[in-house]
Amino acid sequence: MRSARLVAGLLGATLVLLWLATASIAFATGPSGADPTPPPAASATPGPAGNPAPHPSGGLLGVLPDPKQWATDVFNQVIVTVLRTVADALRSVVGAVLGSSLNFITQTPPAGTYASPAVQALWNVVRLVANAGLALAALGGGITVIVHTRTGSPYHEAIELVPRLVLGALLANTSLAWGQLVIDLNNALCNALGPATLPAWDHANDASQLLVTVIALLVYLVTALLLLIQMLMRLALIDVLLVVAPLGLLCWILPQTQGWARLWSSTYFGAVFTQFVQVLALKLGAALVTELAGTAGSSPLLGFFLGVAVLALTLKIPALMRHQVGDGLGFVRYVAYRQAARALEGSGGPKGGG
Repeated sequence: MRSARLVAGLLGATLVLLWLATASIAFATGPSGADPTPPPAASATPGPAGNPAPHPSGGLLGVLPDPKQWATDVFNQVIVTVLRTVADALRSVVGAVLGSSLNFITQTPPAGTYASPAVQALWNVVRLVANAGLALAALGGGITVIVHTRTGSPYHEAIELVPRLVLGALLANTSLAWGQLVIDLNNALCNALGPATLPAWDHANDASQLLVTVIALLVYLVTALLLLIQMLMRLALIDVLLVVAPLGLLCWILPQTQGWARLWSSTYFGAVFTQFVQVLALKLGAALVTELAGTAGSSPLLGFFLGVAVLALTLKIPALMRHQVGDGLGFVRYVAYRQAARALEGSGGPKGGG
């Protein structure tokens, strides 16, 4: 048994030494140290089947591979394996969000916003604070009416301040219901577009093992991960705005704090309805990827590049639409205020001041 192992070890060592010798000869006779004499004519001698005999520089007597080609193949395979492992991990993260009930990329989930127990509990706390702030708003408005001639500050007369206090209290205590209405409207608009997914998402599962294809897939998945993080930040912003909604609407009562109310309203409506435009871009991008990739011969690289372009555009939409949605509750507040003012004026009260 020992002699057999010894013979096997010597044979293996001999093969390794022969391979190293062949490698050194191949590197030594490269472009910089090539033999000026032409190769022997025997290299073109046909083999037994009529084909040219293999060149001896391709390996040891055609048995061992070319060291250069072998090293290149191993290096490429290692890089492809590592990048593919990273790509599979990123795809599993994005795919888990898209396939779950808490999908916040193509919709605004109620379970993560107005139906969340944590959001409802904090909203109730802030609502109590806003109700206590109504007394401060009434006191501040009354003091402003008295001293406005000396201070020159903007003010509402009593006939205008009272409807604002009533309407402000109503909006502050029902702000969660108004927020739910806005979110449900956004979800209805998104659902009207039909099922939406990320462009070229189907190609991410069956990408080839070519190095350039794996790199393109990795760039695509990193862009998709950035979109996922942006949508998660948007969901957190909506939750914060829902919680502070009673205070934001309370600021509408006095002219000195109306700027804060407009800031809350425009930020909330912008954060909610921007998703509809983003889902529209994703839906259109997915259709374009399918159409253009089929025209260009179904190249996976073209599909990934188109997908990256659409995802990058979707990432820029919130910045393009920032501060363009406007004060969403302005029209509702205006109509409610004018109805209350007309009712008070019809009863013989004085006309409201500016």
